[in-house]
Amino acid sequence: MLTRICLATTILASAAMAQGFTSPKGYLTTEGASNHNYILFAKYEMRWQGIDQSHVGDGPKVMNEVAWRRDGTAATSTIWTARTMSNWQMNMGLADYANVQVADLEKNYLTGSKVQVIKPVSLSVVDINTQTTSPAPWTTVVKFDAPFIYTGKDAFIWEVIYDNNTVLADYSFDFQSGGSSTGYNSTSGTIIGTACTSTGKTSAVSNSTTFYNHGTKFRISRSVTNMPDNAPVFLWIDAVNQNLPVPGLCTTLHATPLINIYLGAASATGSITSAIIDNIPYSASVVGGDLYFQYVGVDVGQAGLPFSLSAGRKITVPVDPIPTAVTRFYHYKNSATGSTITSGPWYGGIVTRFQ
Repeated sequence: MLTRICLATTILASAAMAQGFTSPKGYLTTEGASNHNYILFAKYEMRWQGIDQSHVGDGPKVMNEVAWRRDGTAATSTIWTARTMSNWQMNMGLADYANVQVADLEKNYLTGSKVQVIKPVSLSVVDINTQTTSPAPWTTVVKFDAPFIYTGKDAFIWEVIYDNNTVLADYSFDFQSGGSSTGYNSTSGTIIGTACTSTGKTSAVSNSTTFYNHGTKFRISRSVTNMPDNAPVFLWIDAVNQNLPVPGLCTTLHATPLINIYLGAASATGSITSAIIDNIPYSASVVGGDLYFQYVGVDVGQAGLPFSLSAGRKITVPVDPIPTAVTRFYHYKNSATGSTITSGPWYGGIVTRFQ
């Protein structure tokens, strides 16, 4: 019985290992959203370092090979030709994702974690010019000389180093952004209706409003022009598009003052300069809901009711940002005698399979 249990466990472990996983996470059988054609396998000399935290907390993994595929949505090209790189090698290790840097890539490894998984070899990669299916097959597959055991407790590093590339031209890779590099999602929504023309102005009231979701707080950026000169101006925020044609009002009322924010007096030219309403408490229940914004200025010269209004603006509160999960750095040369160029951090990574 014990022998059978051990054999079954071995078979299951082998099957799980054969399936593998990707960096960024989740693209084993799914095409990434973009492509990367211009750095890896395209320079004379390269040190490329990708750092991934998308698998933190997923448990241990054993890596025995690495693989890449071309972008599966790109058309046929004439430059993604076969090439050979000398002293091609690969290292893996662990990193503190919050403290990585581009100047000295060696310092990105946590002490004692670096493992040379592929010793220096001459690596040749195939011609991938012809358009293929999406996602494309894994065309570059390299076995490790030594396995890398990943515990899942820290971000991991994969690093490729080579020199003397025989073809200094682009080479296609599937790519995924791997999260938000800004730390927020934002939207300016859509304009509803028309704006009033304030007393003394030749153009209608114009406004700019952007709503930001940082996942821990909200922010609103706002500004308005062509209000009456030196007049008090308010921002009204509502949860419903009122769409009220109020008699005597110069335009349709879209937002009543469910939230009423005094923005101060307009300038001598009728403007409220851009500013941020910051540190608005985060509420998950608001995400995905609609808010309606309208700017209101006191306009004693207006026929009918003494107000001048902007058009309405509908904003759907954006979803929480996905934290950036993958970043990458490059040190490379364009020729044997060229100077080393350092570049990064860049967010996202080429879709890389480990198994």
